[in-house]
Amino acid sequence: MPKLVDHERRRAELLAATWRVIRARGVEGTTTRAIADEAGCSLSVLAHFLGGKDDILVAAQTAVYQRIVTRAFGLGGDLSGLAALRAALDAVLPLDEERTADAHVNVAFAGAALSSPRLAAARRDSHREIRELLRVCLREAREGGELRPGVEDDDVIDDFIIFVEGSTLLSLVDGWAEEGRGERLSRLATAFVGQLGAPGPPATPPVV
Repeated sequence: MPKLVDHERRRAELLAATWRVIRARGVEGTTTRAIADEAGCSLSVLAHFLGGKDDILVAAQTAVYQRIVTRAFGLGGDLSGLAALRAALDAVLPLDEERTADAHVNVAFAGAALSSPRLAAARRDSHREIRELLRVCLREAREGGELRPGVEDDDVIDDFIIFVEGSTLLSLVDGWAEEGRGERLSRLATAFVGQLGAPGPPATPPVV
């Protein structure tokens, strides 16, 4: 009787193997043979599930972004508004092994996208999804009276993406992680969200 294969599970395993190879070799050094060896499968099996090299790289780029998005916006439970925005920052900044591994792959793909129109298009698609999810957080914050006057959604979303991408690059390439600056990233994230908030009521003067 032929062996049944869970297609989505096998595909996920092959994508995970692709990410491991990219972290070890970079995108330019990644080959289909290296991915197949890492996954413990044949080239024909790899091609069956993911296609050729360009298809594999685009799928891996899209999947790592989806993994990051799911962690940032799918695990917030009952959080909404600015609390959800703050939780999203915690979920994507490279502050532990899992988040750093995903960030490493993201940075590798960012560099490769400079010379690959398909990868660049995949990143733009992923950014559009992130922008819409951030827009939901800001709409909730505005409806709940959390935002200070004059906050522009597109400006906040641009700043969010710049902060995450820049922090990732500094942590992985310039050695911030090794220098123990993770706590500083958390403080910056708190400050980023805090400056969006509406001013609270004036403090009640003490009774003399």
